[in-house]
Amino acid sequence: MTRRFSALVCIVFLTLGASPGSRLSADEAAFLKIPSADGARETSMFINEQMHYPGTPGDHRLALYMRDRMRELGLKAQVESFQVTVYTPKTLQLQLLSKPAVTFDLHEGRIASDPDGSRPDAGIPFNAGSGNGDVRAPLVYVSRGLEADYGTVQRAGVDVRGKIALVRYGAEFRGNLAKRAQDHGAAGVIFYSDPAEDGFKRGGVYPGGRFRPAESVQRGTVAFNDKELAIPILPVTSITARRLLADMTGVAGPATWAGGLPVPYVIGTSRSPVHLHVEMNAKPTTLWNSVGEITGSDPSQSVILGGHRDAWVYGVTDDGSGIASLLEVARGLGALHRQGWTPTRSIRIVGFDAEEIGELGSHAYVRMHHDELQRGCVAYINLDEVATGTRFNASATAAVSSAVADAALRVDGLANVKVRTPGGGSDFEPFIYDIGAPVISVGFSGPLGTYHSSYDDFAYAANVADPGFVHHRKIAQTAGAMALQLADSAAIPYTLLPYGTVLTAGATATGAAAQLAHVQFDASSLNAAIARFQTAARAFDAAHAAKDNATLLRVVHHLDALAYASNGYAAVPFPALAAAIASGRQQAVDGAIRQTVSSIDAASALLKD
Repeated sequence: MTRRFSALVCIVFLTLGASPGSRLSADEAAFLKIPSADGARETSMFINEQMHYPGTPGDHRLALYMRDRMRELGLKAQVESFQVTVYTPKTLQLQLLSKPAVTFDLHEGRIASDPDGSRPDAGIPFNAGSGNGDVRAPLVYVSRGLEADYGTVQRAGVDVRGKIALVRYGAEFRGNLAKRAQDHGAAGVIFYSDPAEDGFKRGGVYPGGRFRPAESVQRGTVAFNDKELAIPILPVTSITARRLLADMTGVAGPATWAGGLPVPYVIGTSRSPVHLHVEMNAKPTTLWNSVGEITGSDPSQSVILGGHRDAWVYGVTDDGSGIASLLEVARGLGALHRQGWTPTRSIRIVGFDAEEIGELGSHAYVRMHHDELQRGCVAYINLDEVATGTRFNASATAAVSSAVADAALRVDGLANVKVRTPGGGSDFEPFIYDIGAPVISVGFSGPLGTYHSSYDDFAYAANVADPGFVHHRKIAQTAGAMALQLADSAAIPYTLLPYGTVLTAGATATGAAAQLAHVQFDASSLNAAIARFQTAARAFDAAHAAKDNATLLRVVHHLDALAYASNGYAAVPFPALAAAIASGRQQAVDGAIRQTVSSIDAASALLKD
């Protein structure tokens, strides 16, 4: 799902070590012994049994499975239902109207060594959020589909209006790419994964390697601001894309224009028309979040761990790896609870539905529990695609960035962890952007060549992504250790000085965006407010054990809402300023600066109280 702001992008890395003298508590040490690689493997095998696109029988079966497993492991658990509109394909057709015409088989191909990847329940790949349409028109290749690429096409004298755009995945959130094609007048969009970014040009392809095989297709939502687009959109294999490109005539593009297929990549149009027909079913559907809890001695505050339970097909890594790891967290916490431990703050574990089609389950959960979460959500820990490789990755808001680094060192021995700024594209979005709660995402990552395809199955998880399921266990340990620290510390273990780095970097990036938008941006008052905040935060961090937790929560939620936003997958600092700059109105920019300065000073004043 995309939150629509300016295309301003800011990525801040906080390189952090553990807190001086930090060490495992007795409860943490006991917890770390319990999560199991074998348990993660068992859950993954169950996840592989049925496709579980939102609203399907397999989706409901998995919701009940997760609930029942959490109950068996010692948590209180239930399924919370909600209703949304779910899109499924009714008609999908693609032809090249040459003589003779070519009708493309839109299924993913068969890989003999992985029969699960081509089971009949996989269906035909599609893009949720596509509009309906039956179009016959020439094809235009627009490379990565960025604004600069449309400029290249236009300068070559090729008009995209009324034609079908062929777009390579990968440069931005696919919804942004589809919306841009529609805005340029395209009558339809065909997406494909080019092997230059996602396939054999990167290395060995599955099943012999990690990268995308030519037979597979990346599904994905293109819904923009929660609405489907007006034009038909379809994802295809690179084999189909190669055949379409071979029909193109035109002039050579710039050096960056070509991809990795053995075919000319030209600026021009297809010799033959292309027939693209997409009709979608739109049906109000009941979906299900699986929610488990160990209630704390102070249930007014909570730490929440979550991941999405739905998938485009089998999703054993996306996000079966998160769900399997969460159940291992539940195993460890449940064992401690049965031995007499009760957290100070409640700990919840949630398997969200419908993340793949717009994070609908997490948004429904935050709406349902809005007031309680706004008052008392200490942190949300997101586990999405957590075991796709061997490289530890983390993103977090400033208040909890030190907690991430601390847990990574204490549990995994990882020092000087780089913690990124959150962007978008997963279930942490409603927590940070709707209520300002601090968020954390952690995982072990690597090339995921089966992403959103039917080959994201148990064979890929067990043989390529995480042999032995060792990283599933490590992430369960790391996430559980963070949850224990956040739930049991007498004073919520936030550090506020890192916000100074985030705010300073945001001010710099916002000023650069203003310059590009040709509006004046006087940053002097903003920089002065940030300096005042840093002074207050430094003093606060030195003595914050004495601070009131309710006030601390209010300050952090306020700062997160002020500082963070996203555009598709990209992070956007200072959303109110970004929106004002995007409007191009100087009065709006000046007003947003004054309001931002006032908001920062309000946070500083609360820290001094």
